[in-house]
Amino acid sequence: MATAYLSFNENLNSNLKFTSEEGDTEVTEETLKKELLLRYKWVFWNQIVQKTEKAPDRAANAKTKEEYSNATQKLSTFASVQDFWALWTHMPQPSELLEQKRMSSGADTVDALMIFRENVRPEWEDELNATGGHFQFQLKPSVGGGQIDEYWNNLVLGVIGSTIEPACMITGIRLVDKLSGPRAAGVIRLEVWFSNYEDTQAVNALRRSVEQCLATRLDGSTSQVLKCETKSHGKH
Repeated sequence: MATAYLSFNENLNSNLKFTSEEGDTEVTEETLKKELLLRYKWVFWNQIVQKTEKAPDRAANAKTKEEYSNATQKLSTFASVQDFWALWTHMPQPSELLEQKRMSSGADTVDALMIFRENVRPEWEDELNATGGHFQFQLKPSVGGGQIDEYWNNLVLGVIGSTIEPACMITGIRLVDKLSGPRAAGVIRLEVWFSNYEDTQAVNALRRSVEQCLATRLDGSTSQVLKCETKSHGKH
């Protein structure tokens, strides 16, 4: 029997269906008619491929930061479960990136898809991010599109649903294309950004919660825990 993954790529899981614990789809549909507010309001962003790839001096580095900010575009905002799903069905899954090689938005090539708390820009210089850091996971294509989708979807649902704790620390998440282009590393990178990097106890608790969320499979079992790197935003 083929392994089922939490993927919304119809080429992988065309028959994937969700029901309530009792298996009663009517109860689920009735429940979804009521607005289900999330704990926080969130914003979808994307990052367009930048023209400047190197920063050999301080002036060029400042220019690169400016271009990064200009390349970061706000797409949509959501505050409820229903609004999230209405948007999420139109967002690419990582497995589609593996098939198509690059993400695109109109005529632009997209480097990253991001979800951040309202009033938090997906930049290290943002007030909350500047004193924080991020966890990152590097996924090679050999992991498989279905498994990569599951890692990403687990992460997204855990973050916006505030089931990854302490939820108040999380500022955003990023899906970064590092498969091709000038800075290619042959991987898809998942990032979880958080505040208060110096609170070691809270950061360690958050990391354990992120790792558990990522590794949880559809049947409740646990897949292999991914190698996690922790980066500080205060040490440029």
